[in-house]
Amino acid sequence: MLSIRPANSAEAQDLARIGLAAWEKAIRLWGEDAERLRENAKEAYFDFCTRCWPDILVAEWDGDLAGWGACEKADDFITDLWVLPEFQGHGMGTALLEKIEEGIRDRGFATARLDTHARNAGAIKLFKRFGYRVKSYFVTYSEPLDEDIDKVEMIKEFEPGAIASEQGSEEDGTYSL
Repeated sequence: MLSIRPANSAEAQDLARIGLAAWEKAIRLWGEDAERLRENAKEAYFDFCTRCWPDILVAEWDGDLAGWGACEKADDFITDLWVLPEFQGHGMGTALLEKIEEGIRDRGFATARLDTHARNAGAIKLFKRFGYRVKSYFVTYSEPLDEDIDKVEMIKEFEPGAIASEQGSEEDGTYSL
């Protein structure tokens, strides 16, 4: 049975392992060399999970850790959503996303925001299915990976039309998955 709960500090290493496994699967799909980036990514996940465990929600299946998500600064920006590859496609990501969005709404925000790798078609498709739209494309330097990353920013309005549309924010079809 699926359950969502807050993380605890003793789980940092296991949560980092989940994040790394999900990240490796995703980047291999678009042909990236995971081995080249693995050690830096491993350190970054462990550092994040050690520092930010109070901001992490965990998905469990029958008591086994299956995934996690975070809204690191308790604002409207979802920083992480990771599900172990063997649990992907079983509703873990959906349950985590819904619970994180509930927290964002409870904090009084009209939107939820996130970003993902521009080549992560699976994640973009998932988020679009839940009402997110691509707002912008950008390139940013990732200190943990020591390289530039192509990303898309996505946004979801909880009550469409509740905030004024931004000029030029409409999709041009580039990421219409």
